[in-house]
Amino acid sequence: MGLKVAVIGLAESTHEEAPWDDPDWQKWGLPWDWRWTELDRGFEMHDMRLLTGRHSKRPSDYFDRLRDMPRLYMQEAYSGLPALAYPFDAVATTTGYYWNSSVAYILALAIHEGAEEIGIWGVDLAASDEYGYQKPNMEYLVGIARGRGIKVHIPEASSLCKFQPTGIKFYEHIPTYHNRYGWLG
Repeated sequence: MGLKVAVIGLAESTHEEAPWDDPDWQKWGLPWDWRWTELDRGFEMHDMRLLTGRHSKRPSDYFDRLRDMPRLYMQEAYSGLPALAYPFDAVATTTGYYWNSSVAYILALAIHEGAEEIGIWGVDLAASDEYGYQKPNMEYLVGIARGRGIKVHIPEASSLCKFQPTGIKFYEHIPTYHNRYGWLG
C-alpha cells in the first residue's frame, strides 16, 4: 500500500472527519491543533519573528510542544528545536514555488513525496472569510495532485474545488449562477 496523507487543518466543519484512528493514513497538520499529539508530522511555517516576542499569538508553552513533535518542519532547522528545514527547492521541482498557507506547504510536500492518496480535512478556505485568499493556491495544488494521478479526498462540507454560485458584483448586480456560468439571478 502506498503513502496516504491526511492534510489536517483547523476548520471545525470537517476536522473531526479526518482519519484520526486509521493507521493507514499519516496525519500531517499544524502544531497549534488541539489534537497535535496525534500528528505524524507537524508544520510550523511561520517566520520565527512571528512566533516570538510581542508578535506571538502562540501559548507560552508552544516551543515545548514543538520540541515534542515527532517530525517537525519549519522554514529552517533552528537550534534547540528538532525541526527539519522545509525542502523548498526540492518541492518546487514538483509543484512550483506557489505556497500561500501552512496547509499548502503540507499538501505540496505530500505531492512531492509521491503520496498515492491525499485527504484534506479541516480546510475550508471559504472565499468570504480571512483565509479566502489562500483558496486558489490550495485548488492549484489539488489540480497538480489529480493531474499526477493522486486520489484526492475533499469532504462535501469543504468549499475547496466546489462551484461557487455567487459571482462578483457587476455594476449594481450580484449575479447568481446555478451549476454553470451565466446570468441567472
